[in-house]
Amino acid sequence: MKKSILGGLAVAFALSFTTGCNSGPNRVQYTWDTWRDTKYSENAWIHGALLQDVIPVYPFVGFIAAIGDVLIFNPVQFWGTDAWDNTGTVFTKTNVEGATRTVSDISFDNGKSE
Repeated sequence: MKKSILGGLAVAFALSFTTGCNSGPNRVQYTWDTWRDTKYSENAWIHGALLQDVIPVYPFVGFIAAIGDVLIFNPVQFWGTDAWDNTGTVFTKTNVEGATRTVSDISFDNGKSE
């Protein structure tokens, strides 16, 4: 009985460090997104259709990266620096080199202005 109470308190104590840490720079997830975007710009069929949709490799790796951010890296960043100096840390995404189009280039009105 005493061991289960101590075990429950230990788990509650450990889980208390993960509160409020879903927000953060998400460095692993965004690094993965940047790499995936680079590969997608090189070959849309392989890296878009096949590895994204048919064989869901990329969503699985993205999920693992997100879990790593939420459970490990965001809490360390939040409790290590952000909570103490009251300034957030952001991840700066870079544009993919060699991409001929970006989402901002796509026009839904065929280029017509109102």
